[in-house]
Amino acid sequence: MRFMLLFSRQGKLRLQKWYVAISERDKKKLVRDLMQTVLSRKPKMCSFLEWKDFKVVYK
Repeated sequence: MRFMLLFSRQGKLRLQKWYVAISERDKKKLVRDLMQTVLSRKPKMCSFLEWKDFKVVYK
């Protein structure tokens, strides 16, 4: 596990925990892109996602 993000349906980041060293600029871009990807998915879609070189699990 490289990171854990908790964010609301409105796109507000609630919690972030990073287990690898990433620059702040790259963190912000990764969070923004991942939030956009997850929030744009339909509710009936699977909650597992292959995104870039990550396997994402969300609820």
